Amino acid sequence: MKKTILLSVLFIIASSGFAQVVITGTGTTNGGQTTASNITVTKKSKKDIKINTLDAATIRCYYKFTQPLIIDKEELQATDTMTLDIGSKVSLYYDGTRIKRDSIFGKMMTNSMNPSNIKSLSVLKDQDASILDGKGGTTFESTSRGETAKLYKNRQDKEVIITDRGDGTQRYKCTEKNTSQQWNITSDTLTVLGYLCQKSTGSFRGRNYEAWFTPEIPVNDGPWKLYGLPGLILKASDTDNIFSFEIIGLEQLQTPVNIDMAEEEYINCSRKDLAKVKAKQSEGMAININGGNVTLVSKRNLNEYLQLETE
Repeated sequence: MKKTILLSVLFIIASSGFAQVVITGTGTTNGGQTTASNITVTKKSKKDIKINTLDAATIRCYYKFTQPLIIDKEELQATDTMTLDIGSKVSLYYDGTRIKRDSIFGKMMTNSMNPSNIKSLSVLKDQDASILDGKGGTTFESTSRGETAKLYKNRQDKEVIITDRGDGTQRYKCTEKNTSQQWNITSDTLTVLGYLCQKSTGSFRGRNYEAWFTPEIPVNDGPWKLYGLPGLILKASDTDNIFSFEIIGLEQLQTPVNIDMAEEEYINCSRKDLAKVKAKQSEGMAININGGNVTLVSKRNLNEYLQLETE
């Protein structure tokens, strides 16, 4: 049965913008493979997408985030470096390593894909990249490792906005109100990254947390959705020791960095709906370009992450 397919590959060039490739054509689907002809390729640079500047960051923090990862029923520990840019009212929490990796992959692909040369496009979903072995031409491969979501925290309005993407052209936005946690500050102290911290305990959406904040940096912020203390949270973990955040670097930015949000056609969704989108994300892509023939493989995702929020 013929149908029109619309594929989109989004590559983050920088925290302030995006580059996007949209491939369209009339195609047929047979046994999980879609083959299209009459191909049109449109490239957008970050200059083509309107950007809203929400604030300017003067502090940049790097956190080691550890969480359990289940691959084919085997439980492992995944560790990523997350970045928190803090402005006077708004902060942005994101995976800078993932952004750089997507940028490299995106530039390689967009530089290699000449729209006028593409004659056919085949799309394979939920497959292993090895299916491209022996096809000749040039193959580019990406991985889903790391976080694609961006978390904007408006401390003044007690609001959190999360933007993320699916595997296609969809962009999602989840807005949460009244997200600040209630904390119980104790007399316990600990030195983290050279800063004297105080211990605080609190609960948030099904998990109990211990957080260490420093009054030496009087900023009401912290990693992920954690904030609401009279000082920056430098270390936090749930009391079951499943998830942990620990600062590994901190910069006072001499030149403020804009905290930007792309103005796109977002699908507004709930937190639970966004979690379902994340669960359906592929393991990444593999793209083979052989003359005028392009084969795109959406890789099978065997990774399973536990949810930070259980309620």
